[in-house]
Amino acid sequence: MEMKNITISDIAEDLNLSRSTIDRVINNRGSVAKETQKKVLDYIERINYKPNRAAKHLAKKTNYTIGISYFFPEGFAAEIKQGINKIYDELSHYGLNIILKEAHSAAEQMEQLKEMETEIDALMLAAWNQEGLLDFVEKLIKNGKKVATFNRDLAQSNRLFYFGCDYYQAGRLCGELMAGLAEEGSVAIIGDIEDKTGFKRIKGFKESIQNYGNYSVLEPQKITQNYDLDGELNQKAIKKIKAIIRNNQDLKAIYVVNQTLNAAAEALIQANMVGEIKLIGYDLFEESIELIEKKIVQAVICQEPFNQGYYPIKMLFENFADDRQLEKERYITKLEIVMKENLKYYQGYNYLI
Repeated sequence: MEMKNITISDIAEDLNLSRSTIDRVINNRGSVAKETQKKVLDYIERINYKPNRAAKHLAKKTNYTIGISYFFPEGFAAEIKQGINKIYDELSHYGLNIILKEAHSAAEQMEQLKEMETEIDALMLAAWNQEGLLDFVEKLIKNGKKVATFNRDLAQSNRLFYFGCDYYQAGRLCGELMAGLAEEGSVAIIGDIEDKTGFKRIKGFKESIQNYGNYSVLEPQKITQNYDLDGELNQKAIKKIKAIIRNNQDLKAIYVVNQTLNAAAEALIQANMVGEIKLIGYDLFEESIELIEKKIVQAVICQEPFNQGYYPIKMLFENFADDRQLEKERYITKLEIVMKENLKYYQGYNYLI
């Protein structure tokens, strides 16, 4: 069956009214008799008529530029960009423009934000710890820019919404998961408690795992690789984690909060403790796949990175172009446990049903 887009002309012909009358009713402008208005509204409700977005764009001659700023590891950024590219393909014909800035530090993110400040109508921001960022965002909002956060929130700001993970709940899930995998004993945490995301993941984990057995959680260790996995820094991380293993004979598990999962896995291999010490972390990167297949890493928690790239842009654009109101201010992504037996369902999967 051929589907046809219903136009204002079609409605006018069916109701034996002028196009201008239909237009005034649909767009709520001008004076129309109540009886006629009811007739038109009842009809468009019955046929589920929705104004054509392309036609609205042409009529308003609007273009809308969304700036996107983040500071992510390469593998995670690739998943985010898949979502961004998908929604851009869908909406670029309707006036959507995108300025994408990928930072390599919090300081660089601030510089990039200032560079695109005058070029954007809205900002989609993964907010990293940075002095002056809150004031900058509030200034944007005061000047009429719409701001949404994703992945990393700036909750104290007046942003429209946050789309991303509940990191405290992710930590609680990891606590329950680890208790089901590891024997009772000591648990090491690799991560930066000064980072707000890491702090929430650690807090949730520590509070949760205590409910499932006699686990002694060691103080979090600030060990990290840089995002391009530089060889020298990677070797330093491996050395530090091996020292933790050596100095804690009853160590049963390692919980990696940041992007140091590879180094932790290599430390277990070199210490000949694969399987003896359980290892879990976050996000599915290409280099993590083999580690999961070999059960060096028991599990990772995924947080729908594709959706984090796709939906904030969609929601910002619809709020601007279609005057669509937001239902809430926090949109939380699913927490998905990836292990060896369900790994194949995630390889190449873009998380959008």
